[in-house]
Amino acid sequence: MTEPAGAAAPSAPVSLLAKAALLLALLVALLLAAEIGVLLWVASSYTRSAPKIGDALSNFIDAQIDAGYQDPVLSPSEPLLRERKILLFQDVNARTAKDVSARLMYLDSLDPKAPIDLYISTQGGWTDNAFTIIDTLRTIRAPVNAWAVGGCYSAGALILASATGRRYATEDAMLMIHASMDDSGEEDARMDRERYEAAWKSTTSIPAAWYPLTGDVEHYLAPKEALRYHLVDEIVPVWRRAGPPR
Repeated sequence: MTEPAGAAAPSAPVSLLAKAALLLALLVALLLAAEIGVLLWVASSYTRSAPKIGDALSNFIDAQIDAGYQDPVLSPSEPLLRERKILLFQDVNARTAKDVSARLMYLDSLDPKAPIDLYISTQGGWTDNAFTIIDTLRTIRAPVNAWAVGGCYSAGALILASATGRRYATEDAMLMIHASMDDSGEEDARMDRERYEAAWKSTTSIPAAWYPLTGDVEHYLAPKEALRYHLVDEIVPVWRRAGPPR
């Protein structure tokens, strides 16, 4: 018997199209898997080279900031420089260390006997950059007073403690000593820890139980505690408005 007119075409072309679609889907899946594999390999290699992904990200951000940063232009007509005041109100990194150190040297060259006031409010930063500022203020002739205002944490507290003049904290300030050193036993880690702990031992009387300063422990201090541990020399009252006039 013959098939009626208008009967369905043979199914072979449809089957070929289905196979082609399946092969294309498999090819796309393989390409995606390969791309994900490459990304995972890059990520694992990157994290192996950095102890913490947060540190790696901070390094990258600092590098991008430094890449577009120009040397500070200093002028005696600048109001803060005229008053011999320097602000450190950002993270302690290569850029801020360069800016603060340049200002310290500039003011010292203008008058090596007049004190300089360094105001510190920072979440902290890199130890090497903190020591850049510390080494600078310890090698210039002008005495450097340091003021903890707001929050003075980690590297900022280390700079505060190392000031060569008077060390102040406003009564509203909060301070923090960061036990952040690496205890891996590597030679560079040991040297870094010894330098860090020596700075605290020579400038403060923080409890012996806090040493070694490892383990990522944060010791928060109110101004009175900072005064007791000789992190600061004086607490400065904050003027408060008595209230609206009657």
